[in-house]
Amino acid sequence: MKNGLYIAQFGTALDEASGVIVINYDTVMGGDSGMYYSGSIRRRDDRVEVEMTVHRHNPVSQSVFGDFDAFTLKLSGKAKGESYQFEGRADAAPSLSFRATLTPVAD
Repeated sequence: MKNGLYIAQFGTALDEASGVIVINYDTVMGGDSGMYYSGSIRRRDDRVEVEMTVHRHNPVSQSVFGDFDAFTLKLSGKAKGESYQFEGRADAAPSLSFRATLTPVAD
């Protein structure tokens, strides 16, 4: 996965949202209108594994997992053309599957 700015489109069965993600070597940071996220990336062959902590910064917003102030999200994905497709789960709502698409922002 290349360093840079990505548009993130993601969701669960409860809700969908979008935001931005910055990849800088083994670090991921980003946010949307209600949450901010930070974590780490590991590359394994053709797969990318991400573990991030998500925090609420807007008290009237909910995450796509529901009404949580903070949680850990674990994702696994791989490249699909220029974009990356991810699936995963949050520790706060393990029964909900999460999906995300990261698309690089063109310079």
